[in-house]
Amino acid sequence: MVNQLSKLHEEMQSTGLSDLILKLDHIAYRVKKGERKKTMVELMNLASYQEFKSFKVVSTNSITSTLKLHDTLPIIVVSEGLTYDSVVEKYVQKYGNRIHHLAYLVKNIERVVEIQKKRGVRFTTDNIIGSEEEGIKQIFTMPTEPVNHIIEYLQRFGDFDGFFTPSNIGTLMKSTEKLGEA
Repeated sequence: MVNQLSKLHEEMQSTGLSDLILKLDHIAYRVKKGERKKTMVELMNLASYQEFKSFKVVSTNSITSTLKLHDTLPIIVVSEGLTYDSVVEKYVQKYGNRIHHLAYLVKNIERVVEIQKKRGVRFTTDNIIGSEEEGIKQIFTMPTEPVNHIIEYLQRFGDFDGFFTPSNIGTLMKSTEKLGEA
């Protein structure tokens, strides 16, 4: 196991991923319909997080709220479906309330995706979502084996400080639609 970890570390260094992946940006939960506020209260009670912003995502029949701890990262994101046929609700019906993904801020998302594809990492979509003009680009990996981790890579541009835009959040969520299928 130690040799495997050493080899992995060397691979991260030689591919440049160590310099491209900067830090954990946010942790995103998906919870059952009606349990978003309860989850937020639980998280706020355990660590002094405060509600930051909430967004209704019409295209996926869901709502997403963000929690901040002072001005530090990671932000916590909590999403719930508003209907039983929403992408979020289908996911939690299959997997239960859980962390959906960990999001990492990166320097050059195109290069990160290129390297990861060469390493065999698969993504929920063929294309990176968003644009420099919108202020953010992002993409999800397919869940890993055996623990079902999903990683989001994101890159912000200019003074954009959000987690998604109204135009890309639906596309990003829909890229995970097949994960909630039975």
